[in-house]
Amino acid sequence: MSKIDELRLGFETAYINGSAASNSLYRPQFVSNNHKEGKKVLSSVEDELLKCDRFQISVAFITMSGITPLLQTLKELENKNIPGEILTTNYLNFSEPGALKKLNDLSNITLKMYDVEAADEGFHTKGYIFRKDEIYRIIIGSSNITSAALTSNREWNTKLISTEQGEMAKEIVAEFKELWNSPYALSFDTFYENYKERYQIIKHQRETAKLDEITSIEKYTLQPNSMQVGFITNLKKILAAGEKRALLISATGERDIFVTGGRNPGFTRVSEALS
Repeated sequence: MSKIDELRLGFETAYINGSAASNSLYRPQFVSNNHKEGKKVLSSVEDELLKCDRFQISVAFITMSGITPLLQTLKELENKNIPGEILTTNYLNFSEPGALKKLNDLSNITLKMYDVEAADEGFHTKGYIFRKDEIYRIIIGSSNITSAALTSNREWNTKLISTEQGEMAKEIVAEFKELWNSPYALSFDTFYENYKERYQIIKHQRETAKLDEITSIEKYTLQPNSMQVGFITNLKKILAAGEKRALLISATGERDIFVTGGRNPGFTRVSEALS
């Protein structure tokens, strides 16, 4: 039976008649963690890694606990020279630098970080793309590369099966390539040291906050964001002009804020950086 025929049977089982017999290798599936049934997202990711001839992963968060159970499999792929591209982000400064370095140290893997602050847009993808010959198997849904997401959390993911010419695969792969080739997707050598330093500072602040029931502001060295810098700058100008009152206008969800003051006030836009 040809692969196309196998795919058609798989689609029938997945989307038309669940009792129809088909090869699970060509059947779209729901992928989740369910300890009662012994199901883990991790197992599906590992299985696809071991079968693929190329892989691409785009996730917001990567932790050491997430990659540790995958390291043996990833090293096997390194020995076989199976290429992989992994794209993560600096969103919330959550990804662990040690985990990123461990992945980058594998000779077959290229790692990039998407700078959400420079791009001024959110980035929360969770997708695992595996190619074998002309067939794509893609797990896409809610699982980052963290231990909880891959093994225990309630996560909902779908495994899609498609040929290279299928519309779904084309669109997903094209989206990955667009992000990967974006000027905001930084190479490991470009982002790592700065990100590592920032991560350590924020980690220390989080740990300090956990120690006290009431957080002491004096324990933190905080830096204003671009919106706050603009407001402070314009407020200082108003005070320097001898005025004693100022008004800040910043509607929830708006991208611009304005500050005004004085007897004949005019409005000055101070930021377009709100997200």
